[in-house]
Amino acid sequence: MRVRPIRPNIYLPVVRFGVADSDWFSVLLISCAGYLAPVPLGLTVLYVPLQMWTWLLATAGSIGFFNYVRIGRRPNWLSHKLKGLLLHHRQYRAIPNGKKRSFDRAWLIDAETGHALTDSYCAPPMGGAQTALLLEHNNRLQEACEERWNALLLTTD
Repeated sequence: MRVRPIRPNIYLPVVRFGVADSDWFSVLLISCAGYLAPVPLGLTVLYVPLQMWTWLLATAGSIGFFNYVRIGRRPNWLSHKLKGLLLHHRQYRAIPNGKKRSFDRAWLIDAETGHALTDSYCAPPMGGAQTALLLEHNNRLQEACEERWNALLLTTD
């Protein structure tokens, strides 16, 4: 017998009903919540307690949701999608070819032609008061850092 190449499957998740083994705890929690939520009401539908119906719907819904999230999607698709929707674009940037609207930076677009500036960079004009304020803030920050580092250098002997 000759040796045949084998692709190891030990790193792939165990999948039951299309749901990975790491997601079954969430399915169990959702199912328990669906069962326990209508218990105080004590209602019945077609002579069957309401919690049996809600348990069945919650279980089927959670399995369907995890199938939708996993099948045909890249790993961690849902977490990336939620971060992209909830966080600011500077904390979690959108992908360049994504569906999020691009940014309109007026100072990058030439006012006369309406085209982006590619040949020369023209920063927006800054007022004298703004410049002085920025320089003063920078000086204060540098002095605070120097005092802090000097105090640390003197105490490390």
